[in-house]
Amino acid sequence: MPVLFEDWIKNPLSIINNLYENDAQNFDAQVEEFFKSKLLSEKDYSLIPCINEVPIHNLSPNSLVRFRCMIQDSFDPVYYTSVHRLKHKTTGEIRYMTAKYKETFEIPNDYEIYEDTVSRPGEKNPEHENLQQRTTFYCVPVPGEAEWVKNMYKSKSCFMCGEMNDLNIREKRPIENLELMETNQEKQVQVPTQDVTIVCQEKNVNYTICKVCYKSQKPGSSEESKTVTYEKKTKTEEVTENNVNIHVNLQNNFPLAKNETGKACLVKTYDDADKYKINDLIEFVGVLIQDPSLAYQRDEHRTDTLEVEHDKKTQEFKIHKEKTVEDENHHLCKCSEMDISITKVTEYSKKYILSEYPPSLVPRIHCITSFNLLSNNPLLKGDQKLIQNEKTETEKNDAKKSNFWNMEYNDLLRDLLRENNIINQNIDDSQLFDQAQIYLNKLRNEIILMFQEMLLGDALAAEYLLMYLLSSVFMRKDVTVLGKFCLNISNIPSAKENGKAFSDCFYSAFNKLVTMSHMFKLSIDNMNISNLIPNKDYSKEKLISGMLQLPELFHLVIDETVLNAGELKQKGLINLNALKEIVNWQKLNYDFGFHQQEFNTNLRLLILSETKSILTNDVHLKLNHELAKFDSESYEKVLNEFINESKSNLLNYIRKYLSILTHLDYKLSNSMQQLVENDIVQIRQTPLVKNKDKMSFEDFHLLLVVARLQTISYGKTELGIAEWNRAKSLEMERLRNRLN
Repeated sequence: MPVLFEDWIKNPLSIINNLYENDAQNFDAQVEEFFKSKLLSEKDYSLIPCINEVPIHNLSPNSLVRFRCMIQDSFDPVYYTSVHRLKHKTTGEIRYMTAKYKETFEIPNDYEIYEDTVSRPGEKNPEHENLQQRTTFYCVPVPGEAEWVKNMYKSKSCFMCGEMNDLNIREKRPIENLELMETNQEKQVQVPTQDVTIVCQEKNVNYTICKVCYKSQKPGSSEESKTVTYEKKTKTEEVTENNVNIHVNLQNNFPLAKNETGKACLVKTYDDADKYKINDLIEFVGVLIQDPSLAYQRDEHRTDTLEVEHDKKTQEFKIHKEKTVEDENHHLCKCSEMDISITKVTEYSKKYILSEYPPSLVPRIHCITSFNLLSNNPLLKGDQKLIQNEKTETEKNDAKKSNFWNMEYNDLLRDLLRENNIINQNIDDSQLFDQAQIYLNKLRNEIILMFQEMLLGDALAAEYLLMYLLSSVFMRKDVTVLGKFCLNISNIPSAKENGKAFSDCFYSAFNKLVTMSHMFKLSIDNMNISNLIPNKDYSKEKLISGMLQLPELFHLVIDETVLNAGELKQKGLINLNALKEIVNWQKLNYDFGFHQQEFNTNLRLLILSETKSILTNDVHLKLNHELAKFDSESYEKVLNEFINESKSNLLNYIRKYLSILTHLDYKLSNSMQQLVENDIVQIRQTPLVKNKDKMSFEDFHLLLVVARLQTISYGKTELGIAEWNRAKSLEMERLRNRLN
């Protein structure tokens, strides 16, 4: 009998339970095989709702979901009981049920947990044999993901089709009706299931709420009882004399906090946690858990809980350890009362309250499978699910990635041929480039023309911008980082009065070409107050994200045109040094309090400045223009002719070009290596710049990087004489005429 959509997506746990009951010995392999067969079908895969595109309140609890994210933090592994033994209360029948992929274990009717209290010396406790590990990761949406990327993923999702909406509405209505009934009852507290605003009609109202049973407690005898309700709000209401509101909002801990939207999730994995790394881009597929009561249960990653007590005299909060109380059945009561004064919330208390992870704000996902996102470009045709997130040998992983990008490159070439009405299904992969080279060069020329307009008509700057967009760290050897290409474009014109700045207009166009980016205004104030470096908060056992906690190949545009005179304080100096570390060594030291942990980075940095940047860089280029003042209106009008909906086809080709050609394999033949060595000897004898007799090691390294980037920008994988001569001419022009 075929498995219906409602079975494996709407209720995956029933499938999992059946697989365990049918074959407990091969349970893990059966689960992997079943869901893998579904995920390899693009049609079935697109039916799985993605948390990035679908509002969380439209998703059914315990359903199968996808989440495209970056791993921001990880918790220590914990043990859980993977299998429970149950005993029928009447017949005494023993039954085994799996607890894997579940946040809580529900005992069927007429059954109870069976514990064999009789143990013999030397025998292992059966319960201990069922202990397994799982690891929790705090994951956030892809930082700085471009709007065009989000919109394209949303348009490709099948979740919003009529069939699924109808099914979802049928399931949601009874719940909504129940919530409405509860809200209308007097002195009844509604369980918060999303962002909530606590609303009270009087000032200075104190109340307590049991975190487990959700019942409001009676105030002291000296105070009148007040009705307290939770009301769902989309925005925080304005504070007035008779209406005081507190918007309880979670610190999502996003690297780009001010610019990010979407949900963070706690993802629980059951396989080897070592294959997941901080800052990796991953797509998880798993079971969504949204039970609001979990927010008030004991966290499996904590050995105790805390209690917030409000001091009425000082109007401050005090944090206390929770007192555990046993009831008559010797069950531990985890209730904790929290007195909240509506009139004032101190910063200390706010930090504690916002550090929790209620499932309504941070859903749980129990991961069934996952795979590395080699790119978050939705235009790529290749199936990234084939690159399973496995802990295998580095060489095997590299080979799989190389094959993936080769297939993507061949698809791009075939698309160019079809676009030009050259359709030949029999073209071999080895002949594709020869057939499509002229059209690839034409696409490259279109890109250079667009970049030339973005850079005020400067053709040389357009070439270097293209190379910057294709750059990537491809090797680390000792202290040398090969492939980094931090570009500083100076001589940025100032804007006309009341006009937009060049950097803002440029970035607006730039953001429509890349998949993820962010522009940081490098001013004295921003440097002194911004959190650029991630740091460990041991009181909450969490990694507080910094702006520089970003995934590989992220575009960080630094606007130095806003820099003015001022004094950098200690935090500003730390932030400046962090930026220098990335520019010079492509690494970032995370602050773990007692020590610093070094993390390698692979970020692309573009610096826009009026004069040469205060940050050291790999390539400095003075922009060539004759503008006294920058006119944003005319600039945007010209760019709109290049970047608009009518040219979406060209834009999509550019987006694929930039994503794919970055990963082309590159090699240097023996004959070209000998030619390069001979040319370098001659270059050292002929000064490129006045008063400069020799090229430094860094200059030679940069020349080789430029040659590599020029080669792959033409879609070639091997350096030729034409690309080498072009690299030399570009560097000579820059060094002789564009430094001052």
